[in-house]
Amino acid sequence: MKITLEIPDNKAAFMMELLQSLPFVKATPARTKAKPQDETEYLLSNPANAKALKDAIERLESGKGVQHDLIDA
Repeated sequence: MKITLEIPDNKAAFMMELLQSLPFVKATPARTKAKPQDETEYLLSNPANAKALKDAIERLESGKGVQHDLIDA
């Protein structure tokens, strides 16, 4: 069985040391790290989302934006 964990960079050394101290765990660092995708980049990657985002920006810039209050859950 293979399990992959995503660990923040500032905790990686500690986690590797901890995992390697366990005799039943074979821990190896990931060879490549995926670049985190920007939310705007993600929205623009889909034509429908890109159009919705651009339309929303146009409405906001033209003064037709609507402010909403947050709902308490």
